[in-house]
Amino acid sequence: MGSWLVTQQLLGIMLALYLALQVSAAATLCNGHEELCSRRFNEVTFMSTHASFAQTSATKPSTPGTQYKSIKEQLDDGVRGLHLNIHQGSSASQVVLCYPDCDVNNGGTLQNTLKVVKDWLDANGNDVVTIFLEGVGTDASPAAVIKAFSDTGLDDYALKGKPSTWPTLSSMISSGTRLVVFVEEPSIVAANTQGYFITYAGVILKLDGPFNYGAEWTCGPWNRTSESILLIPHFIVQTASYNGKTYNNMPYPFNLGTTNGYQYEYHAVTCRGGQSIWVNFMEVDFYDQGDIKTPTLKLNELSYPGYNINSFYPEFYDEDPDLPDL
Repeated sequence: MGSWLVTQQLLGIMLALYLALQVSAAATLCNGHEELCSRRFNEVTFMSTHASFAQTSATKPSTPGTQYKSIKEQLDDGVRGLHLNIHQGSSASQVVLCYPDCDVNNGGTLQNTLKVVKDWLDANGNDVVTIFLEGVGTDASPAAVIKAFSDTGLDDYALKGKPSTWPTLSSMISSGTRLVVFVEEPSIVAANTQGYFITYAGVILKLDGPFNYGAEWTCGPWNRTSESILLIPHFIVQTASYNGKTYNNMPYPFNLGTTNGYQYEYHAVTCRGGQSIWVNFMEVDFYDQGDIKTPTLKLNELSYPGYNINSFYPEFYDEDPDLPDL
């Protein structure tokens, strides 16, 4: 009886040690990679989706959209930048997500999407996610936007204000501030007394876009600092009619193997090399078409499928560039 008890105790100790080792091993991963833990937020390239909520069917679309997969599926697949176009809903307390407007693709309420993100962050403790609330001059009520964050509890995860120096991913994870929220409309930023809405102004360097098919992918020039966040829209739009109304920014779901393939990498590398700044977010449509994962691994200096000594690996990614005097 005594030996059986000792054996059970030993098994319990071994199990506890095993679980501790598993937790320790998991804690060394930041956004899925140990190498990213020591990187500052502005020293990482994140996969990012344009109008992330605007889902449509790949085979039988009933309405135009920018993504074939849901927000949760995007997060599960490694997307870490979500772009949400906000509009005022039918009531003063409700904000909805629409693209190009609510007559084309209405992605439901902001609160429902934030609940999905909150649940995902709860279940994935070693990941940092960024939300972009887009729309200068939007009619979305600042109070309603803030309420959507507080009602879902997502505000508890948010980094409070733009730091003088961006923290590392590991410090963001350990402190529980694993969400960064950028807001394009200044009045919404000003209304948030808790300070977790970070303004685009002076922080986000956003390339003018989007692009029409056949147009040249362009970059800058930027008025930048070493703490700037570079956002590059990398998606194609077309002029098309829907329900009797003509739009010049409708999604273009063609040639995605090229757009989200070598052109994605070419665009990012050109901007990085020409402007001497890290590419943080490459905003794409239909992220699951083509291959944006491999270029993102390259841009982060991480190993990728098919890597060998002769693989293309831009030299200017070997170390942070020296910024010119401003």
